[in-house]
Amino acid sequence: MGEARVKQAIAAPADKVWALVADFGDTSWMPGGGGNVEVVGSGPGMARIISAGDQKIREVMESSDDATRTLVYTIPEGVPFPVSDYRSTVVVTGDDTSAELEWSCSFEPEGDEAQTTQMIQGMYGTMVGWVRDHVTG
Repeated sequence: MGEARVKQAIAAPADKVWALVADFGDTSWMPGGGGNVEVVGSGPGMARIISAGDQKIREVMESSDDATRTLVYTIPEGVPFPVSDYRSTVVVTGDDTSAELEWSCSFEPEGDEAQTTQMIQGMYGTMVGWVRDHVTG
């Protein structure tokens, strides 16, 4: 089982960062609004299906906890990396002036684990940057 993790500081209130990432159906923080997004359901079990060209990525929210500012989701279809059993956790910590956003996942690699970990960490770094730009812009 592989793991990837990125943790970065954001100069914005933790509650503001959490409100953005916890709204699983809102992809406005992604460039272009995340492309074409279909939201099915609400709360745990809801899915967002992101269409990017010919690819459809289906992400399913497993849990969301406001008290710990923790969101867990899986990608059962269309994982954009050479992996299976992809499970991601997003955690926001901090206070009224600053936040730390940690994006991590576990996965079963279908190729070189170190290379796959590097790819995922690169994407997480990009995604954290999008969140940072959205809440501080």
